[in-house]
Amino acid sequence: MWHIIAIGYLFVTVLFAAAQPGIARALIYLLFWSVLPSLFAFWVVKTRRRNKLMKMQEDKAENRAD
Repeated sequence: MWHIIAIGYLFVTVLFAAAQPGIARALIYLLFWSVLPSLFAFWVVKTRRRNKLMKMQEDKAENRAD
């Protein structure tokens, strides 16, 4: 589900950056409104997934020990 929102967000921000009058301004908008927030969002998803997997492995190990 979050993939659809991310694709829509990137589509809008890339089009917004493309509509800027200068190339430097377009690159700045692209970097600060598209690339950096997307990297942050992917980092958050990756970290949450890793933590969830680690917790599941700990729970399995705890259940085996009992």
